[in-house]
Amino acid sequence: MAIHPTAIVHPGARLAADVQVGPFSVIGEHVEIADGTTVGPHVVIEGVTRIGKNNRFYSGGAIGCAPQDKKYKN
Repeated sequence: MAIHPTAIVHPGARLAADVQVGPFSVIGEHVEIADGTTVGPHVVIEGVTRIGKNNRFYSGGAIGCAPQDKKYKN
């Protein structure tokens, strides 16, 4: 596992051994990330979120977060 020193990964998050997390990314407590996944810089993954194998998240992505929509009511 390669986690950039500026990334914040909650101790409760479950990441496979070969997951890569880029600079300034945030991984929340209830997140699971499977083998072969790369999380780029400035990505936020939170909520109860399960990521399967071999995914790539590019910079600025927000996964598992509430949408930026005024009509969203949870």
